[in-house]
Amino acid sequence: MVIGGYRLQRLLGAGAMGRVYLAEHERLGRRAAVKLLDGWDPELVSRLFCEARAVAQIGDEHLVDVYDFVADPQRGVVAYVMEYLAGEDLRKLLAREKVLAPSRVARIAAQICEGLAAAHKVGVVHRDLKPDNIVLVRRGGDTDFVKLVDFGIAQFAGPVAHRTRAGIALGSAAYMAPEQAEGKRVDGRADLYAVGVVMHELLTGEVPFLGKTSRETLEIMHSTRAPSAVGDHGAGAVSEQFARLVQRCMAKRPEDRPESADELRKALLDVASLAPDRSDSTQVMTATRFGVRGVANLGRAAKGMSTTAVLGMAFAFAFGILIGILILSWR
Repeated sequence: MVIGGYRLQRLLGAGAMGRVYLAEHERLGRRAAVKLLDGWDPELVSRLFCEARAVAQIGDEHLVDVYDFVADPQRGVVAYVMEYLAGEDLRKLLAREKVLAPSRVARIAAQICEGLAAAHKVGVVHRDLKPDNIVLVRRGGDTDFVKLVDFGIAQFAGPVAHRTRAGIALGSAAYMAPEQAEGKRVDGRADLYAVGVVMHELLTGEVPFLGKTSRETLEIMHSTRAPSAVGDHGAGAVSEQFARLVQRCMAKRPEDRPESADELRKALLDVASLAPDRSDSTQVMTATRFGVRGVANLGRAAKGMSTTAVLGMAFAFAFGILIGILILSWR
């Protein structure tokens, strides 16, 4: 099947509105992803067009690029052509790595906020931010370059604002802000709530609220005052500053969250510069294991030695380990 000059090659994924295919331009050979709507529903056609137009007009490097929109009522085909992302979404990354180092989480979240800030400035609220819709690609030497995708249920300002109906809760329950769950019209702070949930999940391996059904998840969220602190998890210690920032993003009231995506991005960059990365954590663990082995060796060497000699050797060994840990902490 050919759409807008692009020949569909294979299915990449499917969602509530349709399917996404890998495609290649017949004449230019450029690879792309084609989002094809299932059926011809006038409201969904309009929504898909609004999504494509909004993303194309935002034009931020952290949002997927949109190339074309195709609507052919005779063939019953509605689709838009966008940049093909040869990367991995955060859902797949989490399945493999379980948790991420705090510094890496802060850097990824700061890029997410940069893309959201660009969207919010033109009145677009994503409303379905989750690991599945955050893709990491290679850009230059950066293997964690963020691209946001799937603005299918976004809330738009201006002439297309009526496409979002008040009183209808749209989104994924585990990442949905309380005001969004109530079907209220939201602003960019609803996306910041989702950023908080995503950070919590990246740091701990689990979302803060989860029931057996979407309804149960929302009930738990509303009945719980605040999610548990992220604490220390996985690849590195989560600083108190970072933990408080994650908690603030997930505040029940929008006014208690960061005021804007720009404000949150700046706070995350501060956190990223202070948070330990995976290599630092590995070095400390290695030093600790070395110390344990050293103590065992010291015990074997002490056999037959005087008490004074043993104490002197133990003091020198402990002092050496302390200096080593201090050096690592200052790096």
